[in-house]
Amino acid sequence: MLVSGLKTTSFTVYSLIAGTTYEFTVEARNTYGYSEKSAKLVLLCAFKPEPPYPAPITRNYNDQVIINWSEPIPNGSPITSFRVYIM
Repeated sequence: MLVSGLKTTSFTVYSLIAGTTYEFTVEARNTYGYSEKSAKLVLLCAFKPEPPYPAPITRNYNDQVIINWSEPIPNGSPITSFRVYIM
């Protein structure tokens, strides 16, 4: 995709797809032509995952408890670990 004719130094890109990597470069133009391309910006469209769901299910076996949960929606980046808080 090419967007040209911009008169400002910023541009908002809409409708990105989570989990997709995008690459961006920029050129400047004056009456003599276009500059070399800028350094490439590589961006993974992702954000923090949703919370695990449903609420944790516990099983009590005398002196131990087993806590289970379902893996949440990762929102574009694989889940790499979980943390359990004991209060």
